[in-house]
Amino acid sequence: MNLLIARSNFHSYSETFIDEQIKQLQPVEVLYEGWLPNQTYSGKSIYPFPLSHLAIRGSLRNLVPGLYRKIYQYYLKRFLRTNHIDAFLANYGPLGSNIYEACLALGIPYSIVFLGFDANEKKTLDTYRADYAAMLPKAQAVIVVAASMRANLEAIAGPLANLYVIPCGVDVSTFKPGGQKSERFTFISVARFAEKKGPIHTLRAFEMVIKQFPQARLQMIGDGPMWEEAKAFVREKGLSEQVEFLGAMSQAEYLPYLQAADVFVQHSIITKAGDSEGTPVAILEAAACGLPTVSTRHAGIPDAVIEGETGLLTDEHDVQGMAEACLFLIQNEADRLRMGVSARKHIEMNYDVVKLSQKIKSVVKFVVL
Repeated sequence: MNLLIARSNFHSYSETFIDEQIKQLQPVEVLYEGWLPNQTYSGKSIYPFPLSHLAIRGSLRNLVPGLYRKIYQYYLKRFLRTNHIDAFLANYGPLGSNIYEACLALGIPYSIVFLGFDANEKKTLDTYRADYAAMLPKAQAVIVVAASMRANLEAIAGPLANLYVIPCGVDVSTFKPGGQKSERFTFISVARFAEKKGPIHTLRAFEMVIKQFPQARLQMIGDGPMWEEAKAFVREKGLSEQVEFLGAMSQAEYLPYLQAADVFVQHSIITKAGDSEGTPVAILEAAACGLPTVSTRHAGIPDAVIEGETGLLTDEHDVQGMAEACLFLIQNEADRLRMGVSARKHIEMNYDVVKLSQKIKSVVKFVVL
């Protein structure tokens, strides 16, 4: 069977789950559709010259969006026929809205994975409401990475018997405990500096921790729109000796930092626009490395972090509670180590990417020949 997978970018350091999905499902092609590339990993374009030029397609989309959609559907159908595609898996709801009409016209089963904002953010839901209502009931499978995402989609499309909750997964053979712990007690965060990740909330909680345990350190890996704001906060509060901004890194680059750290922290929140997490992959990766997590009762996090067993959770915006949870883990080594061991077991049992990929294969009726 020839499976085609669509994603929004050729590669994004924050989309490690999609990278693992592609690795496990081994599609015949991967179509990436960021800002109109419509190109595959192997370099194929769904468009002939001159439409293969980005500037021309961009102009069409901006000036005559209705005509552009018809052109896109025509060439997508041609691409699907030429490459003998038997099944289509689209990551993110908006990408699903791009491809479902062509799939229906050709009788190709399609499935859609919703990963966060696409099922939560009010603006996105409003923009794609009509497409969601049309495409979701007819999909082979609608996959959400957290149960909390179901309500928003069914509010648009009605009850969905084809909806499956399959969380993001982690490669437990790569992400595992190893190496020496840092001499200095280390909290670590691996996340984009975006509002829903709550980087300022994390820093405010860490500031409280430092007042009682000044030798602690916070390493923050990632970049994003709130990076400069976070750095300004650290300078203003005089935390430059305790907080390290390490920038964006690949999985291979940040793995040793996870293994050397003591506790993973992330203060996820629902944004003013209604955007929220699905299941944060970095939390899963940290847990697979044997780290307890301090985070919030948000989206899929309470499933990934068993409260009191594999980590500690607070309510969103409860910065004081997060600080207290961090201090508890500093002061109670036996509990911290116990939670780390339990976290690893929890990931092995429930978030192994190989097992979860098999679930995806089963619901999209996809078999590698």
